[in-house]
Amino acid sequence: MDDLQTAFRALQGPLARTKQRGGLINVWALASLRRDEVRNAAALAGLWMPEFGGETSMRFAVSYLATAIPAIDWSQELCGGYRVATEICPLGDGADRVDLVIETARHLVGIEIKIGAVLGREQLQRYSKAIARRGALQGLTPWVVLLAPFRTELPAIASSSWADVTRAARSVAGDRDGDRSFVAQLIESFGEHVREF
Repeated sequence: MDDLQTAFRALQGPLARTKQRGGLINVWALASLRRDEVRNAAALAGLWMPEFGGETSMRFAVSYLATAIPAIDWSQELCGGYRVATEICPLGDGADRVDLVIETARHLVGIEIKIGAVLGREQLQRYSKAIARRGALQGLTPWVVLLAPFRTELPAIASSSWADVTRAARSVAGDRDGDRSFVAQLIESFGEHVREF
């Protein structure tokens, strides 16, 4: 009992400092994203946009892509410029709406996001064909990634998990005791928000 009281007393100072900095509430919980796939995809896309967080956003995207598709030097690729968009119909067909797309000078990455839903009938195969066709039309190398709490058995589709997003967010968050930017704190809190997906 004395050890527990000593531990609580020791935590009072750090908790007070964290509360003062606004670090006790996850803004993503306040935004009521919950497990909504469309809203979480939009939040993730926003955090990856260089217009939002500059180099920090880029490093977050690089860290995730390096795990999902390790064959490419994403740091070099994204440094050349990139765009992020959500709810993209690669060929204009509304039935094949890819949740998130990252386009660089040489690559087109379609990311299908699942949290609680299951894949539709041949969904990944259709998306793969659509991304491949759009990539061919634009002269870009196509990639399709499934970001989900389960893996795909399709060899042409990369599998990643929400734990990969959490690790990527933590990798750019920096030292908790140091001076972290607001963007880094926001990214880390998003990583914590999706950790249990």
